[in-house]
Formats: sequence, structure tokens, C-alpha cells
Amino acid sequence: MKNHFERFFGRSQNDSITELLMRQAEIASACAEVLRKSAGNALSEIVAFEREGDMTEQRIHEILDSAFILRFDKSDIASLASTLDNTLDGMRHIATHADTYKPHLSHLRPEAGELLETIEDMTATVFQLSKLLKERRMELARVKEYTRHLAKSEARADAILHKAEKGLVSDRKVNVNPLAFIAHDNLFRMLEDVTDTANHCGTLILSIARKEA
Repeated sequence: MKNHFERFFGRSQNDSITELLMRQAEIASACAEVLRKSAGNALSEIVAFEREGDMTEQRIHEILDSAFILRFDKSDIASLASTLDNTLDGMRHIATHADTYKPHLSHLRPEAGELLETIEDMTATVFQLSKLLKERRMELARVKEYTRHLAKSEARADAILHKAEKGLVSDRKVNVNPLAFIAHDNLFRMLEDVTDTANHCGTLILSIARKEA
């Protein structure tokens, strides 16, 4: 039956799509590790990751434009690819911000370190979750387990952000320097935004799994 369909509609691109989505998630996970280890001070490396992610997303869209038979809905694939790319874009924004405000971010506040660790953990979870896309039928219970972890991590990131902002407002040393305040405050918000995006990746994969259940 498979050969019959391929004779009329061409070879299925399901495996290629899955591999490329997994590659995007892997790039984001590797990028997050570098971001955390460097405390945001690895702009050239982060930009390289982001560009590789862009090329991977472009390849996905090229397949979507030409493929006829796909396992997953084209809109679901496009949304996931875009959101994975947004995760990388967010990390590049963080690295650019850290480079721009380097004199005021020489010592990151503890909450920034917590958020960096959360991003690394969440992107690693998204990578593991993306591997389930290659299964013949995604096991919904396993997908839910990963997405629950992502949701809890994102909620923890919200709490860290609240704690960070309260500490920033009460820190008189920072308050006397408007640029320092802006540097730390914007960094916190950018970090938390990436956790939101990573969590959204999980939500999209859960939606795909539910359609197959």
C-alpha cells in the first residue's frame, strides 16, 4: 500500500520532517547549555546556534511547500517549527542584551542563574519530548508527563521572576543607577519569556499527540 501511494504522490517526507524538528529542539537544548555556562556571555556561539536553527526551519518549510502526504497537519508542523525557532531567537536576544549591557551585568543576580538553569532544563525536556514524534504512534501518557514537567518549570520561572523584581526594587545600589536597573530588569523578563516559549513547544507537541490518540 505504501509503495502504491508513493507511486502516485511521491515519497513521504514524514521521517525528514521528524528529524528536522528533533534537530531544531536539539539545537535549542545545546544553545541553552552554552547560555547557562557562559552566563549569557557567548554571543557569537549563540548567534551560530540561532542561524543553524533558522536554516533548519527553512528546510522544514521547503518540505511543507512540496509534500503531499504528511503524518502531522502542516499547520501543526509549521507552528512547532516556528516556536522552536522563537526559543532560539529569545536566547539570542538574551546574549545580545548581555553583550550590550556588559558593564552593568558583570555579576548576575542569583535569580538570573536560576532562570538560566530553568531554561536549560526545559529545552532539554523539549528535546526529549521531540524524540517521541518519531514513534509510530505517540504515547499520550509519556507526552503528558513531559508537558506537566514543562508547565511546573514555567510556573516556577514566574515565581523566580516575581522574587527577582522585588529584590531589584529593594536594592538601593542598583536603584541609584538607572542603566543597571534596566539591564537586570530586562534580562529577567527576557529569561522568563524563553521559559514561556519552551512551555508552548510542549503544548504544541501535546496537541499533536492528542490528534493521534
